[in-house]
Amino acid sequence: MKKNKLFIYSVVLFLILVSGAWTINSFSSEPPEDSSPVFTETKPDTPAPKQQEPDPPENEMKQEEEDTDAASENAITENDVQEAVAAMVKENRALVIDPDVKMVAIGDSLTQGVGDSTGNGGYVGILEKTIGSSSISASSFNIANYGKRGNRTDQLIKRMEEPAITSSIEEADVILLTIGANDIMHIVRSNINNLTYEAFADETDSYENRLEDVFQTIRSKNEEAPIYLIGLFNPFHIYFENIPELNQIVEDWNTIGQETAEEGGNASFIPIDDLFQQADESYYAEDNFHPNERGYLQIAERVFQYIKPEISTSESDETE
Repeated sequence: MKKNKLFIYSVVLFLILVSGAWTINSFSSEPPEDSSPVFTETKPDTPAPKQQEPDPPENEMKQEEEDTDAASENAITENDVQEAVAAMVKENRALVIDPDVKMVAIGDSLTQGVGDSTGNGGYVGILEKTIGSSSISASSFNIANYGKRGNRTDQLIKRMEEPAITSSIEEADVILLTIGANDIMHIVRSNINNLTYEAFADETDSYENRLEDVFQTIRSKNEEAPIYLIGLFNPFHIYFENIPELNQIVEDWNTIGQETAEEGGNASFIPIDDLFQQADESYYAEDNFHPNERGYLQIAERVFQYIKPEISTSESDETE
């Protein structure tokens, strides 16, 4: 019982940190509602003494230095990521990509690239740069991206009936899929007053059925293209590392994803949880939930290793 209560309090605390941080910041920056004095004292007019320009207060100077240091650190991080992306592109430039290969990415915010502030477009954008630069014939390579923030399995099933998504799936040679994280968060919100591990265990069968429906919907539109389901990771481990239930939830649902992919035919499960188990804050966006550009680079590198045999035809004789 104590463990369940600790689990509940910890998840509630995280939701407060994520969803309430902007409220706290906005309130702290506003002046009090009534900041005027009750009375003022009238004094005779006197010439104002000549004042010298005051030196900047010490705390303001310190704040400016901290802001400069923070900006410098962010710039270094972004440069490091851009260099890593460039290195990934150069490393795989010798590959000859099938110029006619068509790829589509569908799913939630991980597909959309939420959290990537560099303009790379998340893991999908990094893949585009890598594949598009690895062959002259594929220089204009594009991945049709239908990621939508907040999508659960049931919502994705409905979206796949939209004409544009249906057409892209029908024509695709490779299909990338991220889904499931918002199903977990839906359970959190629905059981916020009585959240236990059992609440997730009770929903595993329903989640498995919906995930199977996702695969069946894809297969009804495209019987041949390989499907790559990208797994879930635990973004809570930094704040609640002493609560094993959180890791167990992600592990259980990843097992469902792997088994569903294996049973779906010509489908593969791509694990990414191990990439974030030892990651610190530098791999996450400001919301402490989505990956940032550095986190997406890790995902892109893992996904590329899985799909490379599918999209490449041979090694080029070109040397760098």
